[in-house]
Amino acid sequence: MKNLLGILLMSILLTGCYASSLTYVGPATGLIQGKSSQALINQGISHVVKRETGKSPVEHLLTKDQISAIEKKKKQLNPCEQNQKLCSTLQDRIENIQSELFVKKIKSRVERMHQQILKSKTNIQNNYN
Repeated sequence: MKNLLGILLMSILLTGCYASSLTYVGPATGLIQGKSSQALINQGISHVVKRETGKSPVEHLLTKDQISAIEKKKKQLNPCEQNQKLCSTLQDRIENIQSELFVKKIKSRVERMHQQILKSKTNIQNNYN
C-alpha cells in the first residue's frame, strides 16, 4: 500500500517535468492503471519512429528554430563544452577504474579456477588412496 501511495505521489509531482524524463515513468503509471498494452504500444511506436527517422515524435512537432534553440541550451548546460580539461580528466579516471576492475575480475576468476583445480586434484588423490 505504501509503495502504491509513493508511486502515485511521485507521478503527481513529476507531471510537470520535462517530457523526455517522463518517458520511463509514463509506462509505469500506465501499467499500474491496467493500461499495459497501451503503454507498450506507445513506447514501441516512439522507438520505431526514433529509429527510422532519427527524431522522436516530439521533435517532429518542433520547428528547426526550436530544435536549434534546444541544442544551443544543451551545449550551454553541458559541463564538457565549458571545461574540456575537467571532462578529459574524468574520462581518464573512469577508464582507469574500469581497467582496474577488469583486472580484479580476471584475477578473481583465475583464483577461483585455481581453487577448483586444486580441489579436484585433491579429490582425485583421495579416491586413489
